[in-house]
Amino acid sequence: MKKHILLMVATLATSPLMAQDVQQIANTLTMPELKAGAKVLPMPKASGASVKLLGADYQELIQPNGKIAPVIEETPVNVSFKLTAPNGKEAVSKDFRVMLKPTRTAKANVNPKPKVIPEILQWRGSNGFVKLSQKETFCCPKSLEATVLRDLKDVTGREFVSSDDDAGAGIVIKVVKDKHTEHLGQEGYILGINKKNIIIRAATPEGAFWGTRTLLQMLRQNDQLPCGTAIDIPRYQVRGFMLDIARTPYPLSYLRDVVRTMAWYKMNDLHLVINNNYIFHENYVDAKMDPFKESYAAFRLESKYKGKDGTPLTAKDLYYTKKEFAEFVKYAKRYHVNIVPEFDTPGHALSFTRVRPDLIYQGPMGHHQKRRCEMLDAANPETVKFVGNVLDEYLVKDASNGLKQPVLGDCEVIHVGADEFFGDKEDYRRYANGVLTHVTKRGYTPRIWGSLCAKPGKTPVLVKGVQMNLWSKDWMRPWPALNQGYDVINTHDSMLYIVPFANYYRMDRNHANMYQTWTPNKIGAVTIPSSHPQLIGATFAIWNDMIDLKHSGYAPYDIWGILSGSIDVLSQKMWGKENAPMTFEQHRELVKTIGHAPNTNPYYKWENVKPIDVKPTSLPMALNKPALGPNYHVTMEVEMSAAPAGKEQVLLSAPEGKLLATMADGTIGFRRDDAMEFSFGAKLPIGKKVKLELIGAPEKTRLLLDGKEAGTMVLKSFRNADEQFRNRTKGLRSTFVLPLKTLGESFNGKVHYFSVVPQ
Repeated sequence: MKKHILLMVATLATSPLMAQDVQQIANTLTMPELKAGAKVLPMPKASGASVKLLGADYQELIQPNGKIAPVIEETPVNVSFKLTAPNGKEAVSKDFRVMLKPTRTAKANVNPKPKVIPEILQWRGSNGFVKLSQKETFCCPKSLEATVLRDLKDVTGREFVSSDDDAGAGIVIKVVKDKHTEHLGQEGYILGINKKNIIIRAATPEGAFWGTRTLLQMLRQNDQLPCGTAIDIPRYQVRGFMLDIARTPYPLSYLRDVVRTMAWYKMNDLHLVINNNYIFHENYVDAKMDPFKESYAAFRLESKYKGKDGTPLTAKDLYYTKKEFAEFVKYAKRYHVNIVPEFDTPGHALSFTRVRPDLIYQGPMGHHQKRRCEMLDAANPETVKFVGNVLDEYLVKDASNGLKQPVLGDCEVIHVGADEFFGDKEDYRRYANGVLTHVTKRGYTPRIWGSLCAKPGKTPVLVKGVQMNLWSKDWMRPWPALNQGYDVINTHDSMLYIVPFANYYRMDRNHANMYQTWTPNKIGAVTIPSSHPQLIGATFAIWNDMIDLKHSGYAPYDIWGILSGSIDVLSQKMWGKENAPMTFEQHRELVKTIGHAPNTNPYYKWENVKPIDVKPTSLPMALNKPALGPNYHVTMEVEMSAAPAGKEQVLLSAPEGKLLATMADGTIGFRRDDAMEFSFGAKLPIGKKVKLELIGAPEKTRLLLDGKEAGTMVLKSFRNADEQFRNRTKGLRSTFVLPLKTLGESFNGKVHYFSVVPQ
């Protein structure tokens, strides 16, 4: 795994450079062959130019000073070099692949490398197998114990006896810095399986935790484990994805499933967009409506800030309290997933401009005038002050909120957004420098969307310690970013963007090609050395553009396959070797075999739960059953006594949502845990017994009254200020996870019969 360290080993040849271009020489270097057990990288020579080691994609294996760590299996490592000509001109070479060779030849007829995702880097097989006992002893550092024990029980179905003494324990996890772990870095681990026990060794708790993910995936496939030794190290330090939680609400329960799934595949960077808005403001402008008032916008964190007219910065539909989000960040830390919250300004900032309309940008915007309402005034120093104050709600400790540290105190990286600002370039540069500097002064690492090629100028923008997402060739290209000194993350839109249910940016339709051909150092049309120390990783991005007037009603449930199916592909490409270890079809079969991450049930499937069949004697009635995802069939006989105007009546409820006998308008409908509301457009009669059936399928929920289809499904969640935008009914995705904690929570009437049958 590469880190931002640039130590170099130099070789200087004596003959003149002549007329050859230093870049041509850099790309035609000849690498000496490595001998088995080599301890130092032999340096190539160039006529008349100095050659320095720039970096290695596995920096733990070939260190910045050229020292080579021992390996137990032939392992390819990419290295690159920096050349300097006598006239001072410099060039960076392409990648050169070297093969590290072990001192001992692997034995024949031994256990082959176990298949897990991502692939184990090195394996030395031996003979025999080990099987865990029914009451296995487990020895582990306290910081990992609870999480690992819970996951082991879920995967194996067995109880494990915790012990403080590793002598005689069946599973031993050790965090220790010694001769065995000194070459593993921050995230590497050694997994040793013999007939006596299973031992995971690492220099850090993080590395040890990743070792448990490998062990658990092996146990999912077979309770007999092959004897052998694995040494595993990631190729890139940032491995993750961005989820736009601002424009589509996601409950924290869903995000916790995301965290566990990322950890299952050794992904470690979850970038969450805290604020954003509907971007197609021209749809309202062209309809003679004001997008400042009508366009959807959300800021998902609890905030004290309000406008003079009382407009809150915090979203009204779904938001996270400061305590809830701080606990979520801490929860993710237990799974060694870093939460990177993004506060996106000065563009995409409609939540901010509604609080401070006096800070809407007044400068020239070219042909983007219709999107002015979301642009903060980057030219006004007061804007940086305002945004800095908002950031400080979460970056600075505040005793009044009851937390012992800042809300985001367990975050290491804060994303300042700064993409797609359509105003003046110098205004942009001053603003970007201001927010980057603010985050740095608060003790966090700042991250930003690359935009400086589109915004060239004289105003300096902070470079030191700044991470940059490279997302568009039109806004920031790889080599200018690297040459300026930024640590870069490949998030290029051409390959790594997803807009669910749109007809553009659909990486999820390209998984096979991604798995077979893509590598993190391919940034659009430009390939940089995978060994470049400033290339710190890659992330894909899920953008929820299809909201507001374009929303089809899709739920977080509906995009789980898009999300998880991208995680398993990208994990192999970012942790594992450059070349995929199997075909895409084989990879997908392995995904099915190892199953969902421990303690997750993203599709709300029932196992060993019988259908519900009850005749309630009184309401409300506690069902206390787990929520049920599609497919299902609900049947109930209901008799409503009264329907007071404007009052909701709840038939079924749980944290996952509510089935409403009457919504505020008197119709039957439901509200999901993502705050989205749907009406069937039909009403229950008063004083009459009715057979109500709810048939749930992915993307479609049907209502039958006395055996007949009832009403027309309507999405009711967004502003509908004009008839042309009101009550969308066509093409809706109305997935509803059935809530089954309480029956008749606030129903004014009787339920004579109730049944639920999974299908």
